[in-house]
Amino acid sequence: MNEYVETAKQFIEEENYKEALKLARKRHGKDDVDSYLKILDLLIENEHLPALEEKGIYYQYYDDAHDNGDYGEKYFDEYLEKQPRSVNALCDKAMSRFNKGEVDEALDYMNKAYDKYSSYSKIEKPRISKKELSMAKIELQIQAKRYADALKDLDRYENQFGGDEKSDLYKGQMLQKNGKNREALEYIEKSLQNEDTLIGFNAKGDALYELKQYDEALKAYKNCLHYESKVTDDLELVTNFNYKSAFCCIKKGDDQEAVKYLNKTINMLNEHGRLPRELEEIYQKCSFEKERIMKTGTVKDEEFRKTRFFSARTSILILIVIIILYIILKMNGYG
Repeated sequence: MNEYVETAKQFIEEENYKEALKLARKRHGKDDVDSYLKILDLLIENEHLPALEEKGIYYQYYDDAHDNGDYGEKYFDEYLEKQPRSVNALCDKAMSRFNKGEVDEALDYMNKAYDKYSSYSKIEKPRISKKELSMAKIELQIQAKRYADALKDLDRYENQFGGDEKSDLYKGQMLQKNGKNREALEYIEKSLQNEDTLIGFNAKGDALYELKQYDEALKAYKNCLHYESKVTDDLELVTNFNYKSAFCCIKKGDDQEAVKYLNKTINMLNEHGRLPRELEEIYQKCSFEKERIMKTGTVKDEEFRKTRFFSARTSILILIVIIILYIILKMNGYG
């Protein structure tokens, strides 16, 4: 048992659980996961509930394997057995179910957490307010692509708490996803006046694209390009504003510029191998459109022209050299 675990054990014997938990978190911050988990286990053995949730949160967010895909749920379940009115643990449980693909169950637990605000466990105060919990539920719905449900909850949120920067952004995005493009633009513009965001510019581009305002849509998509390097895990989003930029150019009659975006989208998707159905359809659409443009003979593929090819005479000379080298190696006992 190392010095940190020994120190924590002493804190626990003195019933100074808060200091022991504080020490565990410090060890986690120093990447000493072994000490961190051992201290948590000591606290759990002594029925210190916050340590039980802490361990669940570790597997929820920090463990690469998420405890073999459990996402800390067994610890949250144990917590809820002892404190069934815990708003915090219900939210934790919701995230575990969401990460396991059980969206309906996740949203049910978010609703239970919301309902428990009137009688939450007095030994703990919820970490997030009712307003924040409402927004967290909306964000889960957006991630799950439940756009109609998210829009309904955004209306409720607005009626109960009033609008804010985040709700304006999401409401504009959800109105667009639900085909209400003109109304969407009102909210998106309000959001972008407060802060430039990739989500905002992408949603604005999509609304304008659907309204066939291709010049303005392309301007919005070009704003998205400024943020592209910062996107690390949303291929669908990056694909959207790139391929639609290409089709805005096509609608404007600028096939030369369109090919640049088509090439970029095709190459980007090629790097990811097997694609989800929707992205595969976009890949095929871009490939078909590029082929159509190139057949017109009016556009030069600058990217294609960068590839260097040897002349026929040079290729023959290289082949002869290779054959001679092969014969020399064979004569010297190689091969």
